[in-house]
Amino acid sequence: MSDSLQKRDLDKLWHPCSQMKDYETFSPVHIKSAKGSIIHTENGELIDIISSWWCKSLGHGHSQIISAVKQQLDSFEHVILANTTNELIVSLCEKILKFCPEYDKVFFCDSGSDSVEVAIKMALQYQLQIGQSQRTGFMSLENGYHGETVLTLATGDCGLYSKPYEALMPKIDKITEVPYVNSYRDWPGELIEEEWSRVEAQLNPRKSTLAGIVIEPVLQGAGGMLFYKPSFISKLKEWCDANGVLLIADEILAGMGRLGYARASELANVVPDISVFSKGLSAGFSPIACALTTNKIFEVFYDDYESGKAFMHSNTYCGNAVGASAALAALSVYEQEKTFERVRKDSKLLVDLFEEISSVTGVLKNIRCQGFVVAADLLNKDGSELDSKKRVGYAIYKEAMKRGLLMRPLGNTVYFLPPLNISEEILHRSLPIAVDSIKAVFEA
Repeated sequence: MSDSLQKRDLDKLWHPCSQMKDYETFSPVHIKSAKGSIIHTENGELIDIISSWWCKSLGHGHSQIISAVKQQLDSFEHVILANTTNELIVSLCEKILKFCPEYDKVFFCDSGSDSVEVAIKMALQYQLQIGQSQRTGFMSLENGYHGETVLTLATGDCGLYSKPYEALMPKIDKITEVPYVNSYRDWPGELIEEEWSRVEAQLNPRKSTLAGIVIEPVLQGAGGMLFYKPSFISKLKEWCDANGVLLIADEILAGMGRLGYARASELANVVPDISVFSKGLSAGFSPIACALTTNKIFEVFYDDYESGKAFMHSNTYCGNAVGASAALAALSVYEQEKTFERVRKDSKLLVDLFEEISSVTGVLKNIRCQGFVVAADLLNKDGSELDSKKRVGYAIYKEAMKRGLLMRPLGNTVYFLPPLNISEEILHRSLPIAVDSIKAVFEA
C-alpha cells in the first residue's frame, strides 16, 4: 500500500473485527480488483481461500450476477417492500422455495444477524398467539455463533465477540455435550443413546417454558469450524415437536451449497420450523437475507389488523432490488452449473490437501471436512497444545498474506472455505503457500 493511502486509511477507517494497534506492523492490503477466486492487490495476487468471510460462494465478479445487477439498476434499485411488489421479488421467492420446497413463505431481512433476530421474534410471537405465553425462553448450542447484534450475541457462545456487552444481553442457556465429529474418518457417526440422554437432561426441565432452540446445523463456524453428528439434529427436532418448541436453523454459513445441499439440515433429513439464510444467498454480491417458514406458522399471524397479530418487524432495505437481483442470479447459477453436486463430489480434494499439509508440517490434528469446508487444529510438533497467547494462527495469517493466500485462521484453527466453483488448479496452488506459511512460523 502506498504511504499516502495507508496514512489516509489509518487516519479515518476503523476496520472490523480488528485490534487496530496490530495495523502498525501489519498494514491493510490495498485491493485493486477481484475475479473468480483471485483478489488482485497492489503487490500481486491473493487466493481467496476463505471466500471473503465465507460469502463469496461463486467467487468474485461472476459475469451472470453482474449482468443481472446492472440490468436491475436500469429499472430501480430500491422501493419500500411494504404494500408493494415487483416481478423480481416474487420470482426470487419462487426460486428460493424451489430450492427449499418444504417451506411456504419467505420473509426478507437485511443481514444474517437480522434474519436470526427475525426468526427468534417470530417464534416468540407465535407462541404468544397460540396461547403459550409462558414460553418465553430460548436455548442454543455451545460454541455457536449467530451474529453481532445484542440478541444474536446472546444466542451465540463466542466470548471473544460478546463479553464486553454481557450487561445488555438476555440470558440464553447453552446446550452442552454436543456430539462433535473430530475427524473426517468418523463422519457422520451415529448418535448413541448416552449422548442424547445427556442433552435431553438439559432440555427436559425447560420443556414447558421454551419458545425455541437455535442451532447452526451440522457446522459451527466462528466457534472453531466444528462439525457435529447430523443425527443429533434429528433427535433435537423430535424432542421439539413432542414438546411444542420451535427449532430454528441458522443456515447462513452451512446452507446454500456450502455442505453440498441447499439446507445443511438435509444431512439430518430434518425440516426445522424456521430456517434463515444470507451469505451464499446472493453469493456475497450484496447484503440480503431471509427467513423461511411454513403456512402453519404464517397462519398464526394472519388476522384482522385490530387483532394485533401482525408480524411488525421492519427494515428499510428489506427486499432491496439490488440484493434480490444478485440472489436470483446466484440461485440460477447454482442450478445451471450444478454447484451443489460439484461440492458433494469434490469434497475429498480438500481432505487430501489438509492431509498433505499435516504430513509435511506435522502440526495439524483433528482434520475434519464436509462439503467445501475443511479445518484442523494447530499443535506443537511434540503433540502438546499451543500457547494461545502466542497468536500462532495470526502469525500464519500474516505469512500467508505475504505469500499470496488469504487464509485468516480462527485462533489456532486453520481452515479452507473456498468459493464453491474454485478450480482444482487454484486449490493445488494454495497447498504450498499454506505449507510454507506454517513452516515459517513454527521454524522461526
